Amino acid sequence: MVAGMKRIWLIVLLAGVGCDSIMPTRSIDLATPTFTAGQVAELQRRGKSAAELGIQMQVTEQSAQFGGVNVISGEQPGTVPLIKIPTDKPTEPGGQYRVPVVLATVNGKAGTRLMLDSGSNRILLGYSQARQLNIPPVAGVKPMTAMGIGGRVDNYLAVVPTLDVGGVRHQRLLALISPDTEVLKFTRGFWGNTPAMIYGVNTLRGLSYLSIDYLRGHVTFSPQAPYVPDPSLQTVAAVPLRWVEGLPAVEIQIDRRPDTYTCLLDTGGDYGMLVPRTVAAYLGYWKPGSERLGTSHGVAGAALNAQYNIRSVRLGGATFAGVPTRTDIIGPEPAGGHLLLGNVVLRRHRVTFDFRAGMLWLER
Repeated sequence: MVAGMKRIWLIVLLAGVGCDSIMPTRSIDLATPTFTAGQVAELQRRGKSAAELGIQMQVTEQSAQFGGVNVISGEQPGTVPLIKIPTDKPTEPGGQYRVPVVLATVNGKAGTRLMLDSGSNRILLGYSQARQLNIPPVAGVKPMTAMGIGGRVDNYLAVVPTLDVGGVRHQRLLALISPDTEVLKFTRGFWGNTPAMIYGVNTLRGLSYLSIDYLRGHVTFSPQAPYVPDPSLQTVAAVPLRWVEGLPAVEIQIDRRPDTYTCLLDTGGDYGMLVPRTVAAYLGYWKPGSERLGTSHGVAGAALNAQYNIRSVRLGGATFAGVPTRTDIIGPEPAGGHLLLGNVVLRRHRVTFDFRAGMLWLER
């Protein structure tokens, strides 16, 4: 349960998600999505006051503070199945789960697809999905600017009244309503045009732990019980979990060099690693004009990037070889220029965010 006042900053960092594609640069649409005038008017019309939403709110020119939000209730851990989203290597460990998606009941509507995204520090849903779920915007708060792959995008603050998953209830969740973008529907090839709601760590970290078991295809939400490693699995890594601008991070080493790097963890990213330009150049992986080009898609549109494999990445006692990596070569870099470790590596394991103990566990 999250008590006291929760601060929402005007700039919210969101790591990108979505599938890569290789395509000529002339065909890439790098435009940032925006709301239409009609959508803005509709969002303003549906806005509810803090009192109507059952929360407390204090707004200044630069920030807004909220109380009575992001409440988690429940006693026992709850486990739900992952939805299969096969990768291009479906027979490998975790190969049935491109990103972690589960079904939840949101505002009384069952069967809502929920993507568990540790690379986002907010709950994010598209304009159309917010209307379908009857998620009310918060009246009296200006649009907020979020950073993602492709640039910056304006979002409207909202409150999700209830979200139930695995017998655990989440209430009065702060969320962002974004323009309908490719990223929010990137799984449409598997279930038509039904979007997935992005569920970030700002609320999930109120749990005792979150365990995403890609090996056996389920997720466990624990409001109170402490995490106990699975004796039937081998612990690959158990490392301290840090928080960088509201996102979980660990320390890694690259190519057996003595340098250590703070690396954000992104379960919602279907990639191996994202490395900023300065680090990629220092490590000798990126030289302008000689890169293999591709694109990545995220909450703010698309970005052009260089693609390559890092020889080795060390995390605690684990070493991962040949990690597919990309570096955005134009525009703002994701997550403020931090390194990110994506789901191509994480989904080979049972991944546990032990929020209470401040640890990351990788088991297999």
